[in-house]
Amino acid sequence: MESSPQPTRRRSLILLSGGLDSAANLAFTAYFDEPVLALTIDYGQRAVLPEIAASKKLAAYYGVEHQVLDLKWLGALGGSALTSSAINIPEMATSKLDDLPASKETAKQVWVPNRNGVLINVAAAIAESKKLQQVVVGFNKEEAATFPDNSSQFLGVATLSLKYSTGNGVKVACYTDMMMKTEIVQALRNLEKPFPFEMVWSCYHGGESTGGKMCGKCESCQRFMRATGIKL
Repeated sequence: MESSPQPTRRRSLILLSGGLDSAANLAFTAYFDEPVLALTIDYGQRAVLPEIAASKKLAAYYGVEHQVLDLKWLGALGGSALTSSAINIPEMATSKLDDLPASKETAKQVWVPNRNGVLINVAAAIAESKKLQQVVVGFNKEEAATFPDNSSQFLGVATLSLKYSTGNGVKVACYTDMMMKTEIVQALRNLEKPFPFEMVWSCYHGGESTGGKMCGKCESCQRFMRATGIKL
């Protein structure tokens, strides 16, 4: 009896911030496809140093080349709490995480102009140059409600755009765009290779005032704790 053909593993570039969602997509790429390069972007964010450190550890754990790219001009545009020390990073109680108006308000405070659009296009240029088939991003259904550039719809239109702007038709892919964070964590815990939650940095802060630890108070930390059950 002939065995059924194995699906082709797609050669992939992973946009890796070191946070839960991008790290999960690195893990799923390693399981389902072929991760060739993990790319971390320095866009002037407060948490850039722990994000780079986390990404470097995660890439090493999955045996993937890691590269850091300087795009500080993006953060220099200003207007976001993620990149400007003059703007307070919003905090949110766990009980407010599903409060859509409250989440939309905090989303405005941490919005970086066209961040995901810029990052995906830069990553696609690198992917094309290396003859890679896809750019893998860390989106989820939970945050797509307040960040439209985290949605499945955005994945589709970004891929459509790249069909015309890349010679090899680089696609934008995500394994978690239709999953809530709790579902992502459950899927990670079902993988054969243990997922290193301890390596992840899911905090908007850089750790300077918290002894190098995630703050446990910003919205990103709150969503990480609720999904994983890990106390910070």
